[in-house]
Amino acid sequence: MKPRYVGIAALSLTAFIGAGLLLGKAAGLRLNTTDSAPHGLWLVQTTGSKVLERGELVEICPPLSPVVRIMASRGYLPAGECAGVSVAPLLKPLSAIAGDTIRLRQGEPVMVNGVALPNTVAMPSIPAWPDGIYKVQPGQAWLFSSYSAGSFDSRYFGPVELAAVRGIASAVAVDGDTAAITTGVHHQ
Repeated sequence: MKPRYVGIAALSLTAFIGAGLLLGKAAGLRLNTTDSAPHGLWLVQTTGSKVLERGELVEICPPLSPVVRIMASRGYLPAGECAGVSVAPLLKPLSAIAGDTIRLRQGEPVMVNGVALPNTVAMPSIPAWPDGIYKVQPGQAWLFSSYSAGSFDSRYFGPVELAAVRGIASAVAVDGDTAAITTGVHHQ
């Protein structure tokens, strides 16, 4: 094969892959490479007027807090389109919703309504949200992933506004146990 044809074939393949990625993103497909949820392909659909429930996995931009800025500047969060810090949206479960009670205590798992969530002890190397007992306010939620002890979630950045939720995520082709994301979370 002549070098010219190899170049044209390579360029065509690159264009085809690029178009596929853009179309997939427009359709709501997301590739998760973080350890907060199983790696793989997820479908994110807008919530519309749906009331979000405890236990749902959502895509959300993290709040503009100092710890989020620190994690972004150190490269611990993938780059992306979230305003303010230019990080990729996060896939996190809604673990506590309005009216729920959160207890945070250094060196202990997060407690939601008296139930300890596995893998939620804050890592000492990352500034954690202050210890205390918190009542979830209307229009807010707390996000804790029990899938991985290394998840970057509300144990560090606190409550999030439900208005920041970009959509509800469902697994398409993932490697891992999706039920483990919300272990300990009481579904509605």
